[in-house]
Amino acid sequence: MSELEYLIEQEQAHAALHANHCSDLIKKEGLASALLYCQLQGIDPPQCSLKAESSNARMLREKAARMLSDIRWWERRLGTKAGRDFEYQQILNGKVTNIISDESLEYDLTKKRR
Repeated sequence: MSELEYLIEQEQAHAALHANHCSDLIKKEGLASALLYCQLQGIDPPQCSLKAESSNARMLREKAARMLSDIRWWERRLGTKAGRDFEYQQILNGKVTNIISDESLEYDLTKKRR
C-alpha cells in the first residue's frame, strides 16, 4: 500500500464520525452549525441559502442536511482532501517534476480515474 493510499484510507475512516456529528448538530443547533463544522474540517459544505424562503431553497437545505449526514458523502470529500493535501506536500518537497507526482499518478491509474 502506498503512502497516498494509506493517508486516504486514514481520512476516510473518520467519515462516520463526521456524518454522525453533523447529524447531531443539525438536530440540536441547526443546519448552519453543521455547515460551519464542515468548513472547519477543510471541506467545502453543500451550497444552500439559510435565509431564502422559496420551495427551491427549502429543497436545497434538506439536500444539504442529507449530504452532511451521509457517510459516503464524507468519505468522498475526505478522500479528495487527503489526496490534495498529499499532492501539495509533494509540491513543497520538490517531488513534482511534471504536473502530478509519480505516486499520485500511479494511484490514479490503479483506481482508473481520469
